[in-house]
Amino acid sequence: MKFMKDSLRELKHVVWPTREETKKYFVIIVSFVVFLWAYLFIFNSLFSNLLFFLRDYVK
Repeated sequence: MKFMKDSLRELKHVVWPTREETKKYFVIIVSFVVFLWAYLFIFNSLFSNLLFFLRDYVK
């Protein structure tokens, strides 16, 4: 029971982000995920094409 009381007391000290901060962080995270996806897609495509080129070159 003491644990629950302490937890509730600590929750009162939490500073929750505002609606604007949440929107800002959401846009930042989505932008980062899209950038990372594009980077990995391009790198994977280039690496895959390089491997296929080397496979054909070695034959």
